[in-house]
Amino acid sequence: MVTRAAACALHVLFVFSSVALGAAVGLSAARAADGPVDPTYVDELIRAADAQQLANDPQWRALLHYEPRHFSSGVVSTADTVWFFQAADGKTNPRAELHATLRRFFASTDTGTSPDGTQADTAPDGLMKDGEHPQCALRGRYLWLDRRLHFDPQRLPPQPCEQFTVWRSGLQPSGVSLIFPEAYMNNPSSMFGHTLLRIDSSPPGVRSDLLAYGVNFSADTGDDGGVAFAWKGILGYYRGRFAVEPYYETIKRYGDWESRDIWEYQLALDPDAVDVLLAHLWELRGVEFEYYFFDENCSYQILALLDAAQPDLRLHEQFPGWVIPADTVRAVVAEPGLVEGTMFRPSAGTKLRAAARQLSRPQRRLASGIADGRVPPDAEAVASLDDAQRAAVLDTAYELFRYRYLANRQATEEERSRARRMLLARSLVPVEGSTLSPPPTPSERPDQGHLSKRLMVGTGVRDDRYYLETGFRLGYHDLMDPAGGYTAGARIDIADLALRYYTKDREARVHRFTLADIVSLAPVDGFFHPISWEIGTGLFSRLIPQGPSNDLQDAYVWRTHGGAGLAVEPWSSALAYGFVDATVDYSPSLEEDHAIGPGAQIGVFFAPPSDRWRIHLAAGVTRFALGDVSTASAIAFEGRLTLSPRFALKLDVSGNRDFDQNWLEAGVTWNIYF
Repeated sequence: MVTRAAACALHVLFVFSSVALGAAVGLSAARAADGPVDPTYVDELIRAADAQQLANDPQWRALLHYEPRHFSSGVVSTADTVWFFQAADGKTNPRAELHATLRRFFASTDTGTSPDGTQADTAPDGLMKDGEHPQCALRGRYLWLDRRLHFDPQRLPPQPCEQFTVWRSGLQPSGVSLIFPEAYMNNPSSMFGHTLLRIDSSPPGVRSDLLAYGVNFSADTGDDGGVAFAWKGILGYYRGRFAVEPYYETIKRYGDWESRDIWEYQLALDPDAVDVLLAHLWELRGVEFEYYFFDENCSYQILALLDAAQPDLRLHEQFPGWVIPADTVRAVVAEPGLVEGTMFRPSAGTKLRAAARQLSRPQRRLASGIADGRVPPDAEAVASLDDAQRAAVLDTAYELFRYRYLANRQATEEERSRARRMLLARSLVPVEGSTLSPPPTPSERPDQGHLSKRLMVGTGVRDDRYYLETGFRLGYHDLMDPAGGYTAGARIDIADLALRYYTKDREARVHRFTLADIVSLAPVDGFFHPISWEIGTGLFSRLIPQGPSNDLQDAYVWRTHGGAGLAVEPWSSALAYGFVDATVDYSPSLEEDHAIGPGAQIGVFFAPPSDRWRIHLAAGVTRFALGDVSTASAIAFEGRLTLSPRFALKLDVSGNRDFDQNWLEAGVTWNIYF
C-alpha cells in the first residue's frame, strides 16, 4: 500500500523533475526547428482544413469552447484570456482561429514569426508566453489537427515539448473518473454538490488513488463571503480556472474538512480521448472563464472538457441554461457504456457517525474525552475494556481528534503530543486493523435520485373555497421529496411557482413564488452538535383583513424568513427539529406596509428505510409585533407516497389561525419529476 508520505514524495519529485527538464526546452525546441521549413506547406494545410470543414467540426469548437450566441447568430468562446486565441477575432471566428493556429505551428524560435510574417502573443524569442513553442503550448489543438491533417514531419518539424512530456508522464494516466462530492450546505456555491475529474494513475505494480490527480474548475473568490460572495457568483463577477492537483488533496478538502461523501464514476474513455483531454488541459493552464453559480459553473466546464476529449458525447449541450451538478452526473451515467463502475468514499463525518452508532454511550464519552484531552488514552476506564473495544475506542478517538482539531490548519505542540499519546496507546493493543464496520454504501447513488425539476397538479379546498392547482419548480429538492441520492436533511427550493384557480370565484392567482428556500437539518449525535438553520424569501399569498367587514382576503406579501435550531434522530426512521426564527412580510395591504415578528417551529419526519412514504407533522407560531400586529399559527400534516422514480402523490392538511380567525386547508397533488 502506498502511504500518503510516499505520495507526497512522488509529487515533489515530479514537480522538481518538471522544472529541471523544462530548463532545457528552449534549446531543444530551437534544435528541432533548425530543419528546413516549407513556407508553402501552411497554405496546403489551410486548404485541406477548409476542404474538411474542420472549423465546423464539433471537436474543434469544443477545444476552443465555442458556444452559440444567445441573442444573435454565430458563436463566441467562453474562454476570456486573450492569449488563448491566435487570431485577432479568434474568440468569435472559428475559421480564422484555425488558420491562425496552423500558422503559429510554423513559428520560428529565432524570429518568432509565422511563414506569412504574423506574430501572436509571444516572448522575444518567438516562443509562447510561458517559454514554449506554439506546438507545445497549444498541445490539444496540435494533437487533434495532426490526427486530421497528418502533418508531414519533414515540412513541419515537430517540437519535442519536454515540459508537456514530463508533466504527462508524471500523471501516469490509465483512465479518467468523474468525481462527485455531495452537497455542502455551508457554502452557497456547493449546496448543489460539485463535480471534477480524476486522472487515474497506474504506476508499475501499484494501483492507488493517492497517486492520482484531480482536475478541478473553481472560481477565484478572494476573501469574499456572505451576501457579496453569493451575488457575485450569481452575476458572474468571478473568474474560474482549471487546476490539477494530487487527488489526496481533493479527498482532504471535501471528505475531511467539509465532511462531504464522495462518489467516483470510472469512465470508459478510449486512450485517444484521454490523450486529447490531457493535451487540452495543458493548453488551458492559466486560461480564465467567467464563472456563474447556476450555469457556467464547475459541472458545466467539466462536461465541456469531456466533450473536447470525446465530442460525440455532446454532454454540455444538454444544459443550455440551469446546470445542477447532480443532473450532469445523470447525463454522464445515461451515456451508453460511458460509466464502467462506481465507488462510494465516505467522508470523515460519515465514518465517525457510523462509529458512534456501534459504540456504547460510555464508549462514545471515552472516545470524545480522549480526543479533547480530558481523558488520558491509558486511563483506567480505557484499560478495563477488552482488546477489541479498546481498539475501537482509541481508533475512533484519533479520527475524532483529527476531525475536530486538524481540519485545514496546523496542529499546536500540545495537539501533536496528544496525537502521539493516542497512537502509542493504540499500538499497544494487540488488534490489527479496525474492529468497527465501515459505513454502508447508500442504497441509491446521486444519479439515481429523483430528477431535480418538478411539475405539480392537484386540487384542494381553503375553508369553503375549492381550487385547482398547478406548479413548477426549477430545482432542486424538498424534504418531502424522495430522499434517495440527496443529502439527508437538506432542502433547496429554487424558483418554485404555484398557481391556483378558485372555482367558485373564477379567480386565478399566484399562490406562492419561492425565489429560494433553504433548510439544513443536521441531527445532533454522540460526536456532533451542529446548528440546524433555515432561510428563504419569495412571494406569498396571505389572508389579510380587508374592507369594512374585515373579512380575510388573499393579498400578496413578499416574505423573508430565517432561523436556527437543533435536530435530533429519536430513532432511525425519524428526524425531529425545533427552530426559533423571524419573519418579515412586506405588502401595501398591511398596516404601515409591513409585519415583522419572531416565531418558533417544531416538527418531526417519519419514513421507513425504503422511503416509499414519508410523513411530516409540524406546528409553528409567529408573533408579528411590528407593523400589522397579529399572531399567526398553524398545525400541519404532510404525507407523500412514491409511486415510481418519476411520480409521487402528496397530501397536505393544515389548521390555521391569523388575525383571530380560523380556517382549514387541505389539498392533494400529483408530483412529476423531470
